[in-house]
Amino acid sequence: MNELRKVSSNPHIRMHISTQMIMLCVIIALLPTTIFGIWNFGLHALVLILVTIASTVLGEWIFDLICKKDNTITDLSAVVTGLLLALNLPPRAPWWIGVIGGLFAIIVVNFMNPALAARCFLLISFTSIMTNFDTDTYSGATPLASLKAGESVNIYNMVIGKTAGTIGETSMIAIVAGACFL
Repeated sequence: MNELRKVSSNPHIRMHISTQMIMLCVIIALLPTTIFGIWNFGLHALVLILVTIASTVLGEWIFDLICKKDNTITDLSAVVTGLLLALNLPPRAPWWIGVIGGLFAIIVVNFMNPALAARCFLLISFTSIMTNFDTDTYSGATPLASLKAGESVNIYNMVIGKTAGTIGETSMIAIVAGACFL
């Protein structure tokens, strides 16, 4: 009863591992979905991923320079933000969507998940682009949109990734592989 509890800010469980190593593990965990997204949707998906990552890294470098802060691009958090944002974009989104979202994530959003906040910003700002999942390979509604409309969904196609969606959400196998790594 008389035990004192230590109250501290998060994280409550601490390890002797660097931010760079944590971010590298996240990047490795995202590789299966990234590779599958590029294989599934082609060269445009690769370009969109690279441009989005470049915009977050460059945005962080410029922001740190302007604010006279220590440069933090080597901790790989900007790379993770860019990769997460890119994997949340439709495969045929124009490259400038990745740039706008990446810069918004790094410069404006500091208090929550920057990649998902940027996705919300892009969804509100460019609704027609962000909800267009038609590609050369697959067209039609995403599985959740099909279910909402009362249509059936082919579970096998969802497992193997033969379905419409963002670059990083179409293959359940790739997502589970990354999750198992983490």
